[in-house]
This record gives sequence, structure tokens and C-alpha cells, in this order.
Amino acid sequence: MVGRRIRTVFNRAGVLLVNWLGLDRPGKGKQDLQQELIALSAGSKSAVTDFYVRKVASVLAVLVIGAMLTILCLLVYGPNRGQTTLDSLLRPGYGEGDRTEELTVQIEDDDEAQTLEVTIQERKYTDEEKQQFLDRALEELDELLLGENESPDAVRTSLVFPESLQDGAVQVDWMKSPYGIIGQDGSIVLADNEEGTLVEIQATLECDGLEAMYRVSVMVYPPNMTEEEQLLAAIREEVIRADEESSYESELVLPTLAAGKELLWLDESDNPSFYVLALTLVLTVCVYLRMDNQVHEKAEERKKQLLLDYPDLMWKMTMLLGAGMSLRGVFSRISEEYELEKNKEAAKGKRAGRIRYVYEEVTCTCREMQSGIGEAQAYERFGKRCQLPEYIRIGSVLSQNLRKGAKGLTELLESEAETSLIDRRNHARKIGEQAGTRLLLPMILMLGIVLAILMVPAFLSF
Repeated sequence: MVGRRIRTVFNRAGVLLVNWLGLDRPGKGKQDLQQELIALSAGSKSAVTDFYVRKVASVLAVLVIGAMLTILCLLVYGPNRGQTTLDSLLRPGYGEGDRTEELTVQIEDDDEAQTLEVTIQERKYTDEEKQQFLDRALEELDELLLGENESPDAVRTSLVFPESLQDGAVQVDWMKSPYGIIGQDGSIVLADNEEGTLVEIQATLECDGLEAMYRVSVMVYPPNMTEEEQLLAAIREEVIRADEESSYESELVLPTLAAGKELLWLDESDNPSFYVLALTLVLTVCVYLRMDNQVHEKAEERKKQLLLDYPDLMWKMTMLLGAGMSLRGVFSRISEEYELEKNKEAAKGKRAGRIRYVYEEVTCTCREMQSGIGEAQAYERFGKRCQLPEYIRIGSVLSQNLRKGAKGLTELLESEAETSLIDRRNHARKIGEQAGTRLLLPMILMLGIVLAILMVPAFLSF
């Protein structure tokens, strides 16, 4: 009941838009489509308007549903693109490797959230390493540690604290004293002493259960960092510290305080509103074009059906005329038999019965004659509505014979029926050839599969 009311609303809106925009009026690019619609409806002029009403109603339905889904997504996800508060992050399991997450952090007294890239280590387990890598790792560490700094006596930019050396064969654990000057990643966090701060760095290199110690002293001076960069560095250091403290836990508990500022972590999730809106527009265009294509497909199917039914119509007319019926009576008899057969099919549960377009046109011709249109004119209109040369020719023949007399009409129709049978055989042969062409691609694919089944085991056996 509700669905019917909704359809009624969309149909009424479609009627208003069609009348307002004049979509059903003849115009450039519409002639073929409108002629096909009229032909499919057996000459009903209202078919064009009905089609455009259905088309506009369908497009409106897609647009309204898409707009509602878009608004719903905006309401659910809000202006912050689906931000939710985080307390922890799930840590990668052992062997999965470290994972990098891009998080958004809301700092106390700061209206604008900041984006921070955080690396979460995999769960740690003791692995045996090989002793031969330790000496090479120490030499490699001497080259890497200072980074862009020229001397350990004047460190102003980040140091390089690799977590592993020798292509991962040696694991490195860093310790600094005092704590909080240099971050775990080697970045300078809090170096506010212009005279420099002496920091002792100790690295524990582990390989295959054996350890080697690396010690160095550096003089750290304040880096050229903005206040915001220092704050983000402090937050990063807190995350790293929390990561180290909970490295054996299944989750990383994110810090809530850094550099005296409260932190509120947010999870960025994609807002599907844009995708829903884009999909709505695409579906709208597809529905609009698909309805036109359906009309063209039905029109093509109608032409094929008219060609196939032409011999049957000619034989029926030949037999009925030979039985002594008038031409008008022939049309009436054929129409009555068709309507009776269609009603029987509809009574069996088939929707609207089976439609044969040529007999629909015969029925339309009978109604025109009953409404007062001249018989000769009705036959000519019958041929024009069918839009095929065969029917146009027979309509003209029937009209001329009615004016000049029906002598020889039976022989003419019989000859036309025999000729049309040959044409139908040729047409059926052409349809079969087209079907064979469509099967060519599946056959090629099947051949490829068979060849693969035969050849793959042969290659694997080598």
C-alpha cells in the first residue's frame, strides 16, 4: 500500500515535469524513439507521454533515494569525516612486521586537530641471531648515527637510531640519559639549553642471543624547530614510550598527556557521502539511457516478429478470402481469433497474454474502420504502422484492390505468402548464423581452458 502511494507521488511529479519541460513534444533526436514507442503500442499516441512519465519518475526515484542516503551518511559521519575516540590500537602479531598508522590528535586548548604518523611495533619475542654480524653492525652504526650532524659535539638535527642493522639480522635497543632530550627515533624532543646538553647514548646490539654494547656521548643543542613541531615531537616521544612499555601486550594504550597538554585521539574513517552521491548520479544516467535502449530493443524485436509472422498472416488472409469472406471480414475474423487466444493465455496466468504485434495492428485497423475511417485508408495506415516494406506493399495492394475490385486478390496473396516463406527461411538462417557468431568467443575460451588443462601438467612434469 505504501509502495503504491510512493509510486503515485513519483508518477504525478513525472507528469508535472514532462508537461513543464515538454519532453514528449517532437524534436530533433526524438523522432526515431517516438516512432518506435507508437509502433510498440499499436498506434497509441499517449504511449510517448507515458514513456517519458515513467522515465522521469524512475530518474526522480533514483535521485531522491541517493539524496536521502547522502544526507544519512553526512548525519552519521558528521563534519569530522567519521572521527571516533581511540583509547588503544591493535598491535600486529609476531612476524607481521611493524605497522604505520596516520592518526589525528586533538590537543588541549587547540581548536584544530593535528595529524601524526605513528609506528606500532610487532609483538616482540626473543630470536637467535648470528655473532658474525655484530662487528659489521658496529661499523655501520658509526656511519649512520650522526645523520646530518657533522660532529657528536654539536648535534642540532635528528640522530639516526636504526632499529635493526645488517638487513635485519641485528636488532638494536637504544637508551639515553638523561631521558626526554632525544626521542627513541633519534629526534630532538626537548633541548632548551643554549649551552648544550650532554646526552649519553647506549645501544644494545643483539644477534642470535649474543649482545654487544655501543656507547657514545653527544652534545645536544636546541634544534631549529617551531613550537608546534616541538609539541608534535613530544607527542611522538610519548607514543614511542608507551609502545615500548607495552610491547608485550596485544594493544598499545595511547598517551593522554604530552608536554603538559591533554590529548584526545581520533580515528579517521572515510565518509561515503561523496561515493553515494557519485553513485546516485551514475545510476541516474544509466537509468535514463537504459530506458531508451529498452525501447530500441523492443522495437528491434517487434521488427523481427513482424517478419516471421508475415507468411502466417498472408496464408490466413488467402484461406479466408478463398472461403468467400470479404476483406473487412477477414481482418475482423483474424482479430477475433487473436483476442480469443490472448485471453486464454491470460487466464492461464500469463501476464497480459502473448503479444503478437502484427495481430495487434490488425486489431487496431478493425477499430479504426469501426470508428469511421475509410476501409482503403485503414489498410494503408496498417502498412505504414508496421514500418516494414512487405507490410507497406500489402497495405497498398489491399487499398488499390478495394478501389478497383477484388479480382485476382486471392492469387496475389497466395503468391505473396509463398515468397514470404522463402524470405522467412533466409531470415531464420541469418539469425542462426548470428547465434553461431555469438558462440564463437565462448568456444575460444573453452579451447583455451582445454589447452591449459593439457599443457600445464606437461610443463610441471619437467
